[in-house]
Amino acid sequence: MLHSDDTPIPAADARWFGGQTAEAAAALRGWIEAIGGAPVRSVQRIAGGAFRTSARLTLAGGRTLFVKVDLGTAPRTPFDLERESRVLAALAGRGRAPRLLGYDPAGQAMVLTCLPGSADFAGIADPQQRARIEASFVEALAETHRIDLAGLALDHLPAGRSIGQAIAADLALWRDLLVERVADPDPVALFALAWCAARVPADARPAVLVQGDAGPGNFLFDASGVTGLVDWEMAHVGHPLEDLGCVLARSLVQPMAPADRLLVLYNAASGLAWTKAELRYATILVMTRFSVPINLALAAGDPGLDLVLTDSYFRLSQLSLLRVIAEAEGIALDETVPERGARPALGFAFDHLRALLATVVRPAIGDDYARYRLDGAVGLLGYLGAALAEDTATPPEPATKRLADATATIAAGGETLHATLQTLFTGALWREHLMRDMLGPLHGRRVAI
Repeated sequence: MLHSDDTPIPAADARWFGGQTAEAAAALRGWIEAIGGAPVRSVQRIAGGAFRTSARLTLAGGRTLFVKVDLGTAPRTPFDLERESRVLAALAGRGRAPRLLGYDPAGQAMVLTCLPGSADFAGIADPQQRARIEASFVEALAETHRIDLAGLALDHLPAGRSIGQAIAADLALWRDLLVERVADPDPVALFALAWCAARVPADARPAVLVQGDAGPGNFLFDASGVTGLVDWEMAHVGHPLEDLGCVLARSLVQPMAPADRLLVLYNAASGLAWTKAELRYATILVMTRFSVPINLALAAGDPGLDLVLTDSYFRLSQLSLLRVIAEAEGIALDETVPERGARPALGFAFDHLRALLATVVRPAIGDDYARYRLDGAVGLLGYLGAALAEDTATPPEPATKRLADATATIAAGGETLHATLQTLFTGALWREHLMRDMLGPLHGRRVAI
């Protein structure tokens, strides 16, 4: 929504500031105006992800600010706005990052400088301009990877680790988050974590600062090239090719350049000779990491979560994740869609729909009869959920045992590994088939390396 410059923002638009109440929104707005030194005159919301929202604010006098707000639906991990604010403060504009102007822990919001340019990479029609922006983007990533970690002086971005050491530490963090916080973790996520840990490269080269969520939508550009990289909450110490892996993982919903071109561009920008096998591992690592916070969010069941967006990406990425792991192992999977398959657990979907209708849709309906009919629909969903409830008499095996079993399967290799990958992949194909209407044009998309 975009308000005209001379129209004050009404309290009803408090959601652009992340306020759950008019009072909280007013407090957050007052904090923003104190930083900007002038009243806010217009708000333009920026399309965001499932967990956070952003807006470009124009103040009286014409100054623009960028505000990022946590929606409260994100799973609790170390990779939050507070962490991002510390990274941006330490970067102080390096890596083409925006500068931090303020962080409000109470409102879970950041105010940043508003970088020039557009984020609409998909809207570039000219192939030559598209190629120029791709090259400039990869150069910006290479600049980020050359930043001195010791100079940042952040305890969560330690200097001195090798690539292999950094990957092992990162995998341990995400493994512990998944195993400790999700009662029944997704089997593909568990298997991928075990595979990544078993195949950590013995790479003694120094780890670098990784932006962590690179790709279309998370950079700005103009006619001269990339003007900024945004969304730094996933920044960590790791393998430089992880940022290319992010681009490929995000290509399921936001396509960019193919893997071969990205690798050529990065080798030219970095002056090094990275291989496709190294890029393949880095991409698997990224998709595995992405699966953990999504699994945490789905398990939490917050009604504010965009279930369609989150679950659609999760299921698509699982297919690509298994497929690329199979490629790394030299295994050819049968990609025939099965005629039958196990019924997925549906309890969360019914509970989510009921909560969404009751807490988000119902309060927005003023017509008494429409609310009466909606209440009936909510009750019907409860009945359907109970009728289709899963048998929970047998609890799932502990995640630690399932991880150990996956590790043993990977170590065994051969037909044992092939059969396990095929079983997981066939199950994911069936799930995609069931979700075909929900996926729409995304149905059938795969990450290609």
